[in-house]
Amino acid sequence: MTTDNIDIKNILTDKSRYSLKDILFSSEEHSYNDSFEKLGIVNPIIVWREGESFHLVDGGKRIKFGKQKGMIVTDAVVLPENTLVTDIITLILCDKREDVGSSVMNRVQFICFAVSLNAPEEWMVESLCAPLGLKPHPNTLRACEEIIAMPKELRLFCHDKKFSLKQLINLASYPDALLGFLVEWSSTLHLTASTMDEIASNLRGWLRSKNKSVDDLMNDAEIREILDSSMDPRDKTGRLRDIIHIRQFPVLSGVNSKIEKSVSNLKLPKEIGIKWDRTLENKKLGIFININDSRMLEEMVDIIGSEKVRAVLKEILDEL
Repeated sequence: MTTDNIDIKNILTDKSRYSLKDILFSSEEHSYNDSFEKLGIVNPIIVWREGESFHLVDGGKRIKFGKQKGMIVTDAVVLPENTLVTDIITLILCDKREDVGSSVMNRVQFICFAVSLNAPEEWMVESLCAPLGLKPHPNTLRACEEIIAMPKELRLFCHDKKFSLKQLINLASYPDALLGFLVEWSSTLHLTASTMDEIASNLRGWLRSKNKSVDDLMNDAEIREILDSSMDPRDKTGRLRDIIHIRQFPVLSGVNSKIEKSVSNLKLPKEIGIKWDRTLENKKLGIFININDSRMLEEMVDIIGSEKVRAVLKEILDEL
């Protein structure tokens, strides 16, 4: 490894095989121009030699500044052509660790970067997956490749919302057409990682159960009315979730709606609450009394024991 004066025009930057320009989602870049102006370019860039060309490994901001100043040559540490790719990846990871570690999506994308460079699988599993907090197993590499196949806009959303690896794997399993639809929605709705996962899962289930396609979804008048409405993004998201849930679980939604209406019609005082498992898996009913005065206890018990309330509770239990 040597340090040489390299002609800048022979250095590949964005087209470098080691460029992360289209790989990682980076935080806002800080300008080092003031420092460069005062001190100059103190540290040499790092490049990898390939014939007469040099692939930039580290020093993008320094190269950019040099070009702005009309520099013709620059100092560079030159990695020989026979440098192990694993050593170069490790060098890049050390320099970009903050960006790589900023989200699970970026960790996934960095692993796919290593895959694209034909790094040995065993090395990636042991020296990348484990240090990046991902399960050190070959299946993790396969999962990363499936995740990176998602549309870039959706991957950026997942980066911003800090999706977990499990959520990313779930999302990547959905049809491409559905993923494209979710990309469209992400710009108009108030979506978190959990709501995106919920909506995608329920949509896929509904489409399968009704033998419908994503085209049918895009042409659905009720859904399009919500998406095109002037409602607040939070309200729009809530309304959409409700509709999709009702379509995916019509019986479940119908029973819950009926129970809610029965409870509402009782007009119980705020101190009395009735709860039930809305998945209807647990066939139990909960009655809660919240009081801070012992004198209210008898009154609350009388209300719960009244014929009207007892009849409604029996109806609800029958529904459950």
